[in-house]
Amino acid sequence: MSEIREDYLPGCGYKIYQDPAEFTFTSDSVFLAHFPHLAKKAKMLELGCGTGAVSFYLAARGAAEVTGLDVNPRMVELFNKSAKANGIDSKVRALEWDIKDIKNFCPTESFDLVAANPPYRNSGRERVIGTSACHEKTAVLEDFFAAASYALHSRGRFALVQLPERFMEAIELAIKYNLQPKKLQWVHASVEKPAWIFLLEMVKNGSYGLDVLPPLIMYNADGSLTEQAKWTSGIRREAPVLCRKSP
Repeated sequence: MSEIREDYLPGCGYKIYQDPAEFTFTSDSVFLAHFPHLAKKAKMLELGCGTGAVSFYLAARGAAEVTGLDVNPRMVELFNKSAKANGIDSKVRALEWDIKDIKNFCPTESFDLVAANPPYRNSGRERVIGTSACHEKTAVLEDFFAAASYALHSRGRFALVQLPERFMEAIELAIKYNLQPKKLQWVHASVEKPAWIFLLEMVKNGSYGLDVLPPLIMYNADGSLTEQAKWTSGIRREAPVLCRKSP
């Protein structure tokens, strides 16, 4: 077993333990965690939680109860180690669970918010490190939509980050699982480059009406983090180095 690394989540100060031989959180998780509406006393579920960056940010934002599910026992171990180190293990926890078996995890309509940063790739050359986090090895995109729709209350929200090339697939799955797209934002590394991810918030059994936010630009011409990116990610005065999940 490789050595773990102790890091901190920019903007909230929570400690997070990570294993570089497995996978470490990146900027897409930071943006995802600050994207969805979070109701007071929300009960939140993260599908494919990894070491818990999204879950910890949502706890910091005020979620009353946070549960992460992941099939990788190493990720679950580190998630729970971090939760305990931050003194939030009474309301934040991770379980080793296959999201395809969601019906044996909880009754339907159990959560107010579901978030997911699922594997991006369903084809192409595979990464050596973080293979299952980046490639659809244990679950496909539809599995995340099916699990979210089952777990959410009616009018509950599902927040997702994905690649632009899979946008129409995501929209089709949203319609199939009664998850009405309500908020969309495209994220660009710099102003002259095409979007590399999108953020999408859906409402279970929601009405029509999509709010398309201004594009999120991550970096200035000099390579520094834009003020927009800082505020969007809750970082404010900090400007840490943020990297992508996929090149």
